[in-house]
Amino acid sequence: RLQNHHWQLGAKDPVMLRIASISNLFEMQNITADLQGTYPYSDDAPLTLSNVGMDILNGHLSLSALRLPQHDAAVLKLTAIDLSELFTVLQPKQFAMSGKVNGELPLYLNNPQWLVRNGWIANDGKVTLRLDQDLANSIGDSNVAAGAAIDWLRYMEIYQSYAKVDLDNLGQLTLHSKIHGVNTQKNSKREIVLNYQHQENVFQLWRSLRFGDNLQEWL
Repeated sequence: RLQNHHWQLGAKDPVMLRIASISNLFEMQNITADLQGTYPYSDDAPLTLSNVGMDILNGHLSLSALRLPQHDAAVLKLTAIDLSELFTVLQPKQFAMSGKVNGELPLYLNNPQWLVRNGWIANDGKVTLRLDQDLANSIGDSNVAAGAAIDWLRYMEIYQSYAKVDLDNLGQLTLHSKIHGVNTQKNSKREIVLNYQHQENVFQLWRSLRFGDNLQEWL
């Protein structure tokens, strides 16, 4: 409904989106979203996006209700996301991982600095890390001390991991993680504790995945 230059979406019931499947770089299934409220929105007449979810990477992704104007974070929840499926899509050359992870990423649309603040990702059961052999060998050849450390990480079974995730408005992702595991190929009783920090611009990463058309890039 349109009245006085304002759209009323879902006057009685929400406008509902239901998509059975989308096939692109990976399968997205059972996609849902409900939209209800006023546009342009205001505090007196908000717009609410709810029931957002999809099955993806052999797990599930959901978003808590997003109310616009936004006063509280909308939490993007990851449940049992399969790392093997993700790494098959991303195709990194340096390492590979398998297993499943959970996480919660608080999303902000109008924060002056952050898109994601104080998010977290943790393992859901055992996770396996495998380094590229050529990479590990080249590190060992150039630095004996570093090579000895890397040798323990060639194959690692992770039984506990936790990562803090922040993403700013410019797309700069910062991840601080602590990982506990063992290298069963060397010594299954010797614990490995790895403190790891990663930084990357996710906007550049997104563009590099070649999603196919401008509409998807804008989404």
